[in-house]
Amino acid sequence: MELTIQLEENADLAFIKKLLTQIKGIKSVEFSEKDKTYSWEELENSESFSKVMEQSRKQIKNGEYIEHSKELMDSVFGKK
Repeated sequence: MELTIQLEENADLAFIKKLLTQIKGIKSVEFSEKDKTYSWEELENSESFSKVMEQSRKQIKNGEYIEHSKELMDSVFGKK
């Protein structure tokens, strides 16, 4: 059996987990963000984004990229 609880963004997850695990009958406590939508600012500030950007910079510096024509880029992004 599962129980779903929706929390506010600033909820104290560590405290809630500690509290729930002390209740008889609770086998485990997991937190997920299934429907979470991240803002561009959150993405830019994430560790994963930093790693991707650093890898991209290294590839460009090492000449590991492909140049595309203006026509191709316009067709991809729908510019006319």
